[in-house]
Amino acid sequence: MKIFRTIYWTTLFCGILLSAPLIAQLNNQGVFVNIASGTTVVANNGVVNANGGTITVEGTLTTPADLTNTSGATLQGNGQYNVSGNWTNSATFNAGTSTVTFEGTQNSTVSSGGSSFYNVALNKTGGNNLLLGDNMAVSNSLEFQAANNYVVLGDYNLQVVDIIGYDASRHVRTTGAGFLARTVDGSPALFPVGNSAYNPAILTNAGTSDQYRVRVSDAVLSNGFSGSAYTANAVDRSWVVEEGTPGGSDLTMELQWNSSEELPGFDRTMSYVSRFDAGTWDNQTSSAAAGTGPFTQTRTGITSLSPFAVLGNTFIPTIDILGRIIWKGDGDTGVKDATVTASGDLNGMAVSDVVGDYSMTFAGNGDVSLVPSKTINLLNGVDIGDKLAIQQHLVGLNTINDPYAQIAMDINRDNSISTFDAVIISQALLNNPLAFNYFNISWRFVPKNFVLSLPPWGFPEQIDLIGVTGNQTDQDFYGVKIGDVVATFANPANFGAGMKPLVWRVQDHMLEAGQMLEVSFNADYLENLAACQFALQFDPQYLALESVEPLTALPMSTDNFGLFQVQQGKVRTIWSQPQGLELPAGSEVFRLRFKALESGVLLSTVLGLDETVLPGLAYNRNLEHAPVQMYYDASTATGTPANAVTMFDAWPNPFVQTTTVRFNLPEACKAQLRVFDASGRELLQMDKNYPAGNQQEPIRLEGMSGTLVCELTTPWGTQRLKLITAKQ
Repeated sequence: MKIFRTIYWTTLFCGILLSAPLIAQLNNQGVFVNIASGTTVVANNGVVNANGGTITVEGTLTTPADLTNTSGATLQGNGQYNVSGNWTNSATFNAGTSTVTFEGTQNSTVSSGGSSFYNVALNKTGGNNLLLGDNMAVSNSLEFQAANNYVVLGDYNLQVVDIIGYDASRHVRTTGAGFLARTVDGSPALFPVGNSAYNPAILTNAGTSDQYRVRVSDAVLSNGFSGSAYTANAVDRSWVVEEGTPGGSDLTMELQWNSSEELPGFDRTMSYVSRFDAGTWDNQTSSAAAGTGPFTQTRTGITSLSPFAVLGNTFIPTIDILGRIIWKGDGDTGVKDATVTASGDLNGMAVSDVVGDYSMTFAGNGDVSLVPSKTINLLNGVDIGDKLAIQQHLVGLNTINDPYAQIAMDINRDNSISTFDAVIISQALLNNPLAFNYFNISWRFVPKNFVLSLPPWGFPEQIDLIGVTGNQTDQDFYGVKIGDVVATFANPANFGAGMKPLVWRVQDHMLEAGQMLEVSFNADYLENLAACQFALQFDPQYLALESVEPLTALPMSTDNFGLFQVQQGKVRTIWSQPQGLELPAGSEVFRLRFKALESGVLLSTVLGLDETVLPGLAYNRNLEHAPVQMYYDASTATGTPANAVTMFDAWPNPFVQTTTVRFNLPEACKAQLRVFDASGRELLQMDKNYPAGNQQEPIRLEGMSGTLVCELTTPWGTQRLKLITAKQ
């Protein structure tokens, strides 16, 4: 007769002997339970052994649910366990000579908690499996008793002494990073492993007995453990083999596969077992595979271990070459969009990504040369301060002894630094097309491991790899931006830190068609000016430039002005000298003569600085820099009061989302600010009462791009200002 009851102990007893079958829940909360030999206990709702309790199994303990051993409890004995659910041990399990059979119609997850099993059997139905929840050890045997049963390792290892009953429908599945581990000596040891199919390995060791670990994956990868998968001339499997104590191996390895796993072009009559060695799959003498399906191939004399694969004699391994191109300006930022060309026995091309990484994959081996190049964005990071630095270096004011900076100073790449390099920068900033015949490469590259001397001329600009047979990593270069000499320019936080802006004062005028207009640019006081650059943009619909006249406040000539785009209303200006000089307040530096083409608009609305053409920058002798600014004084045109609105501008301009509009009012009044896009659509309107004097009005325009117009309306008329939205 069967007893139907729940057994629940909460008090410690010296010993309880169960000698009759039960269908119950066994929940031991601290007592001693002994299941005697010849006795069967069935715990229908699972087994929980906790709170220091002890269950000794000399008979049979069966549960169609979970078995949990936890909280200082002990599970022990030499009997039989039949478990259909999960096995979880986080306390003490003394296996003795017991057998744990996993059965039933569901998967079971085993978490052994570091305790070894003695015998484990797998006898599940319906294609259910045993899943590892941690590393598992079986000190005697693992037996497969039913078809379509697998031990699935995942990322955990299974260590077994003996394995019984395996075949293609019941074996160990290595689906992750986990290994099947066995001791191998002079007798053949079979590792019944597979991933999506059955691909066992047989190891025989003529060397020192050791524990070996094997797992199989469903691909042959170019880097052994990683990389791209091969698609031809191989069996689509790789076996990773490791040993417990490296050294002392003398292995014979037999690998098995099925015809469905052979990739196109693979000829099993001329195949071999290859080992991934020194960055590539090695070559071996080919021979015919054994068997009629499945097939096997053998390799002997193996003394070191890594991934193994079965390849055909027409297999050509691939070689990966990887590196990074690093901006020498900070030694960290990558150089994007550099083209690396490989030539020699291996030929190809790669483009560096946003962090400067590049990679190339080749089929074959041999000699290869790597040459980076970059020709775009010639003037990126280049301004009049870089010309000034070259001038100062040449006259000995601020000698530059960094070899990478000297490479940047050699604009025309003739292995010297000369005044011609400074001239090329100035002409390039003025947009003279002839300058770009010399300034036609934007970057030069030096192998990272090469130590430069002073002067650096004759440095290598490529990496030569000789006799490449495996993957090549860390093929790194330093990138030097030609012309970008002044290091502080690369640090926006230093902008304007040690210098006041260069300010131009211009008299405003009301335009009258046909009028000849002389526009003088007067400077505010500046104590130490050594270089400057800026661009003026005028509207060709309203103005035609007649001439440029440099004056005496700065030693300038017409060569300091670039008129190559004057038809589009663009005038570029650059000037530099090694020594700084003082600009007195009100210094008249140069004049522009215009012919007015239409009437009725203020000069301030059709002529101004344009940061998008050439950023406005001024440098002192110490290579500190600040912006260039332009302010209009009141118009004196007929009908316009002498105390009209002055200084209508915006800063920053160009801007991202936010800028500040600045203007000066002669007296308190109501004023209106409006902003329009290029189509005339109104984006913003502000009406306010302002006091007399200087005004600053922050405006925020999110999601805008291109050119906008800001309009200021006061009792003295309407003025317009061009706003430029910069890319984020």
